[in-house]
Amino acid sequence: CNREDKNATNNYDSYPSLGENNNQHKSGSTNYGDNHFERNNNKNEPKIPFIAHEEWRETVNYLCDSRRPLTALRSLYPCVDFSPCIHDHDPLWEKYQQIHGCHETHTKLRESNDPQGLLERAHKAWKVVLERPERRLALVGHSAFFMHMFTPLFEELEGVVRYEDEEVEELMRGKGRFENCELRSVLVDFPL
Repeated sequence: CNREDKNATNNYDSYPSLGENNNQHKSGSTNYGDNHFERNNNKNEPKIPFIAHEEWRETVNYLCDSRRPLTALRSLYPCVDFSPCIHDHDPLWEKYQQIHGCHETHTKLRESNDPQGLLERAHKAWKVVLERPERRLALVGHSAFFMHMFTPLFEELEGVVRYEDEEVEELMRGKGRFENCELRSVLVDFPL
């Protein structure tokens, strides 16, 4: 379970999409991100800031949910501001690895079975948004985290998002789980 072990199955170089041949084997979302960042760096286009936050990431359940070290991410995505992420290692993965053990011995859900942990992270995620100076934001995250926030499976998470409009609630809850690369656009009004 040591990431430094070159023979371990959790070594990032063992994944085709992250190893030496990553130009030929990128996932769709990585391709989108790379292409968008390249276009975004064009001097003729307005600069749109991309800011990474740990709070808006995928739920941490399986090894594929752990994030790469910040040094690697900064080198792959120089246009992204990673300054809100303070640890080079993945503190959320480490938290659940300390609780449940190595990915080879614990093969079940981790964070998704921790409603209190999800609740705390959801509140931190919305706090990040509240503290931003912009009035219009695009929040990019992963379907599992959005599901826990917008269509909670646990009673503890009810009320993190309160719907004042039936159409919006139907869009966010009634439509079911977020699909891969799905876009749902809503207006969020924060109480002062």
